[in-house]
Amino acid sequence: MLKTRCRACGAPKVVGTFGRWNTDGTITSRFSKKAVRACFVECEEARSLIDGISARIGFPIDRIVAEGERKANRRVVGAFLSTGGGLFNPLARSRIGVPFAIAATQAIATGLGHGMTELLEHRRGQRIRVRVHRPYSVPLIAGDLWGTYEAYFTMTASATWELEGDAVVITIEKAQDSMVWVDPLRLNLENKATSPGEVELDRCSRCGVPLEMTRTVSWDTGSGIMVNRLTGRREITIIVEALNAVIRELTEELGEEVPRMVSEIERDYVAGVMGGIPMPNTTREYKMLLGEMCVLGHGNPVEVSKEAGVLSVRIDSPFCEPVLAGRVAGYFQVLEGVRAEATWTPGDEGYTIIKALPA
Repeated sequence: MLKTRCRACGAPKVVGTFGRWNTDGTITSRFSKKAVRACFVECEEARSLIDGISARIGFPIDRIVAEGERKANRRVVGAFLSTGGGLFNPLARSRIGVPFAIAATQAIATGLGHGMTELLEHRRGQRIRVRVHRPYSVPLIAGDLWGTYEAYFTMTASATWELEGDAVVITIEKAQDSMVWVDPLRLNLENKATSPGEVELDRCSRCGVPLEMTRTVSWDTGSGIMVNRLTGRREITIIVEALNAVIRELTEELGEEVPRMVSEIERDYVAGVMGGIPMPNTTREYKMLLGEMCVLGHGNPVEVSKEAGVLSVRIDSPFCEPVLAGRVAGYFQVLEGVRAEATWTPGDEGYTIIKALPA
């Protein structure tokens, strides 16, 4: 059922069933009491951040990334299992319910652009092996499955994965009963502060998904691939809290320069995909570039100004300040034709102010 599409707009039903587009520029899970946020990003954008940080620090960060995604997914899936007075929770773990729960998980992953999942082996509550074809990110997809399986069976598990061409085989095995963290403060999830907004979106009258999404994005639920019709690039859905947890963990491990790394990697990615096409460097052009943020769940750009060669942007309900700062710097670099850098304020009060200027 979750792989079927809305008869009105064509969006996969999983998108409208599990996501709520809010007037403050955020997308939140319908099944989480703590409003877990999701957003859409380009697949290569997410990969570039992981690969770029790994290259700069000299070792892969895949395990930290998987841990962050694991914890976020455990929380989201746990909230889903507790709906209906907890009735679905024991059902999902029963011998009858587990196959349906696995099928639902596979359908959700394909609808969110994460790739196509093939079940290889399953011993209920003990071990599961899957092959994911064309995964959007190996550490992120491993963390997705890891956290989901732990939530279904209220346990702590171990995870390993192995590449097979353009696929990855992931193995999750029970380590002990109950869900335990070696250090409960590490990779702790934090809800991002938000500001009230009045974002108006043209929504499908049947499923509520913004029509801008269905006009722009093409879903192939058979292969689990989501492509932007305008750019031709693959897009995915990620959990905002997981992204921020990973950045925070890396900062604690490696130092305060990590957010700056993220910003610079994002700047270079944005400037690279925009290419050398000349564009007017007007405030109106910057507003147009930032205008897609709300429908993607990135936040709400409420003020854009340029004075004395400095671009200033206020974004309410930001999803990730270093990434947004890098994106603004990338736009500035292309439109102004100069090497750019960016500063930003913390989003603790529900907004961030980003300034882009010549480096």
